[in-house]
Amino acid sequence: MDSLEEGRDLAAQGLPSYVKNERGYLKFVPELLCDEAAEQRKQAETAAKIAETQARLLAEDQARTDDFKETNRLKSVADMLKTPEIDWLVEDKIHRSGLFQIFGASYTGKTLVVLDLVMSWCAGLDNWQGYRLNNGGEPQEAVYVAAEGGAALSVHVDAWLKYHKDIDPSRLDGLVFLDGGDGDHMFLGVGKSDVEAKDSWTRLLYEVAELDLNPSLVVFDTQIDLAPGVDENSNTDMVGVLREVKRLGDTAGFMAVVVHHTGHDGNKARGASGMMGKCDAQAKLTSIGEKSGKAKLEWTKVKGRAVPQDSISYHIQGYRDIPGFDSEGAVCVPLDKTAAAYSEISSKRPTDDTVRLIMNALTNGELSVRALSEAVGIDRNTKAFKDAIEWMTYSNYLTQSKQGRSSMVGLAPFAVAPEDPAINS
Repeated sequence: MDSLEEGRDLAAQGLPSYVKNERGYLKFVPELLCDEAAEQRKQAETAAKIAETQARLLAEDQARTDDFKETNRLKSVADMLKTPEIDWLVEDKIHRSGLFQIFGASYTGKTLVVLDLVMSWCAGLDNWQGYRLNNGGEPQEAVYVAAEGGAALSVHVDAWLKYHKDIDPSRLDGLVFLDGGDGDHMFLGVGKSDVEAKDSWTRLLYEVAELDLNPSLVVFDTQIDLAPGVDENSNTDMVGVLREVKRLGDTAGFMAVVVHHTGHDGNKARGASGMMGKCDAQAKLTSIGEKSGKAKLEWTKVKGRAVPQDSISYHIQGYRDIPGFDSEGAVCVPLDKTAAAYSEISSKRPTDDTVRLIMNALTNGELSVRALSEAVGIDRNTKAFKDAIEWMTYSNYLTQSKQGRSSMVGLAPFAVAPEDPAINS
């Protein structure tokens, strides 16, 4: 027969029958009906889970409405004293819930260091880059919204697991990715008139609920991909985006991590100045030298604490740096304090020509920083001049002393200028 309907009638009479598909192959009708019933059951189960999640969200909304009607939110001094201590995800650095923004220039390893945080947290490790993780040593759950994603992210996940080869991969079962490399995205309804249901936060919530996950960490990589079309330089737009991300984290009880870029000066996050005020924690990534593969993470804000003076330094390493490392990805290998300090001062080394130029200017005695700058023709306010003076002082080419309000610079005893190749040739 040519239709499933005819086969269904015969099957109802207990008669065996076959039906042709579009390619002309025969299919046993009772088997087809069983497959159809199984698919209907699966769809019904999925619909039930979604309905259950919708009902829970509606109940929570109703509860909040009831609270608004019945509960006075104002607290006395005595009530405030009952407030618990700050709950930390990373001790004294990143709160348990709210908003954490990490920003840095390209090639500083923003995604790598955030991926290291997420995978360390989810695997139940006791620390991240030397900072204590408050996970009790137990695996945790997280969502990583990777706007770009694809193979470029997958190889780093592979690298992390191979670098931490003593960790059972099953401990990371609670970590899931929304992979932009597959064309899957999540947009906030901020700065846009409409967000398609397939790209909405609500859909992502349903998908998380289907997997029976309760994430304590959600990463949005990158920030600008959360709301395409917003003006990065507008406080109204960007504060609106971060306010919504923070609301999601505070309401659902997870820490929202947004990955962002630096502005033109390299010291602040790109775009609107009001973003920092919405963050519970904020940190800046900077390169240590050019093309060194080394970077430093410094804290610019931790709500409820003074700005931390310590920092994280690491070296981005892959198969070229780690013997026997069978992965195309890379990992963030921590630098100890000595190695980090040496790397930083080495990155400031000026050219031999600059060293000779400065030393020649000081042959007749000490000069103020201003006078030295004028003598060598390099603006004293530039990074190049400041780095050169710092490196030459550290390397015992120069001495610095104070005379009045000015810092005086002179030649160190026994300092020898680098040879000039032009003279020797």
